[in-house]
Amino acid sequence: MSPSPSHPDRRGVVAGLTGLAAAALAPGRARAQARPGPLARGINLSHWFAQSSHGYGAAHLAGFVTPAELGRIAAAGFDHVRLSVEPAILFAKDGPPALVEPVLAQLAGALDRIAAAGLAVVVDLHPVGNAKDGLLTRGGADDFVARWRLLAGALAPRDPDRTIIEILNEPEPLKGEAWWDLQGRALAAIREAGARQAVIVNGGAWSGIDDLVAREPYPDRRLVYTIHHYAPLLFTHQATTWSWDVARRVSGLGWPVAADQAEAAAAAATRDAEAHGFVRDQIAQGQFSRAALEAQFDRLSLWQSRHGGLPVYVGEFGVYVRAAPLEARLAWVRAARESFERRGWGWALWDNSAEFGFLAATNDRRSLDPLMLRALGVQAS
Repeated sequence: MSPSPSHPDRRGVVAGLTGLAAAALAPGRARAQARPGPLARGINLSHWFAQSSHGYGAAHLAGFVTPAELGRIAAAGFDHVRLSVEPAILFAKDGPPALVEPVLAQLAGALDRIAAAGLAVVVDLHPVGNAKDGLLTRGGADDFVARWRLLAGALAPRDPDRTIIEILNEPEPLKGEAWWDLQGRALAAIREAGARQAVIVNGGAWSGIDDLVAREPYPDRRLVYTIHHYAPLLFTHQATTWSWDVARRVSGLGWPVAADQAEAAAAAATRDAEAHGFVRDQIAQGQFSRAALEAQFDRLSLWQSRHGGLPVYVGEFGVYVRAAPLEARLAWVRAARESFERRGWGWALWDNSAEFGFLAATNDRRSLDPLMLRALGVQAS
């Protein structure tokens, strides 16, 4: 399988997403929060306005996700979708920042169809490849802010409780203060353009918990703070070709796995010496346990509570289906989803495809997989 444009390159993210906290923290649970807009249970709509391997012609943009499919998503019990948008197709390539009007019109039509299905929508600016490298330059950063001023102006008339703005998906290589400052500039431009919608912000890099809890919140009170959850990566991304190269050498690895089963599980999952060592060590350290999952989220809960119960949203989580055992994959999704909901966090599964188990793999009608729906706590329509 060749590298897919539908998934971010996660090389180097292992420490941020799979490491356990250095010290045990007392469990923290944020009090119930009033999220700005309905962001309880959602699905990422990919391969449509971003990550498409078939181009972005008018027919694709008009029909890749149909009203019937949106209706099935709503009928199953989801309240929103997260719509990835590739900035390279939405903004002019040359000259001063400008919107490409035909693509903007197609996006408006998609948003109208999503709304007609009774779903709220997160408009997620989602470049792929190395496009974000340009934001490290002064000119690229200035253009980013100017582009958001234009797009926010176009989105401003939409229902502020049903259309949510997300500034940038996984800003890597931007991180730390450099990203926090640029995100703050984009946020100011969005508000200057008259957009009253809730805005989703992240801590930078790969949208990990460590990046977010290191920051002090912005003063804007209509923000949602997001993370992405794919830990342990050797489980969720085993056999992938676009992720950590060690993960592609792992197959059939389960979850959860007890620490005393580290050697046996590693031997069964890979014959590669390097991959064997990583799998064995991570399991032995307890990273393949429900307790490890909870410990990560407890750290974010403490940060959330310390800042008055800020809204938290898990914009991506999921398991690639190619090599992960079915029961383990469903158990991980269920455990993660239940943990989010106990904390009052909304979530969106990655993504609306068979590759991550949302669609039934052998059904041409793009029907939703009933086992996945049960793991997500919703029901097939």
